[in-house]
Amino acid sequence: MDALLLFRLLLLVAVIVWAVELFLLYQNSVAEHSDPFHTLSGAAIFFVAALPVARSKPQWVDGVAGTLERVFHGGGGGGTATQNRAPARLLINGEQKPLYQPRVRMGRYPNNEIVLDHSTVSAYHAEIIQRPDGRHEIVDRESRNGTRVNGALVRSQVLKDGDLITLGASSLHYLSDSTADAESTALGYSPEVEPDDRAMRR
Repeated sequence: MDALLLFRLLLLVAVIVWAVELFLLYQNSVAEHSDPFHTLSGAAIFFVAALPVARSKPQWVDGVAGTLERVFHGGGGGGTATQNRAPARLLINGEQKPLYQPRVRMGRYPNNEIVLDHSTVSAYHAEIIQRPDGRHEIVDRESRNGTRVNGALVRSQVLKDGDLITLGASSLHYLSDSTADAESTALGYSPEVEPDDRAMRR
């Protein structure tokens, strides 16, 4: 009886610790303007290790969350039209970068998913997250030179097909998943680093 009581007490403490960790992760996600439900769904499976895993191995959390999203949202036969749709992607210097992951970091450092090697781009400049409704949102990561969408300085903004994103002096275009490959050519853009970046701060 004593052993059973001890087990129940330990289990209760573990559940309380788990709940507190998830609450802290939720608050942190809201403060960072990222998707809290994505973070919680990926971290919850680690139980009492949710918080340390989310902080030390965020790619594990992203992987679990992405798998769950594919299982629950990508399951049933989508039909030929769905299968033929190109994924949302970024057009950078004429090259398309599909947004397969639920969170894509962009910046100067090589451990970003999309590396923009330019002095006006911050180490971890911005990230694009996939919202629960399927749309993509760009979030500035406290960059020095700011993040602009169609010329307007933003902290976070839901992206629309054809949006021009500017990080420092580097420009790229967002193409939604409903845009055919031929339409990207029709945009007529060749996004690249703008020539005059002397006014940008390092």
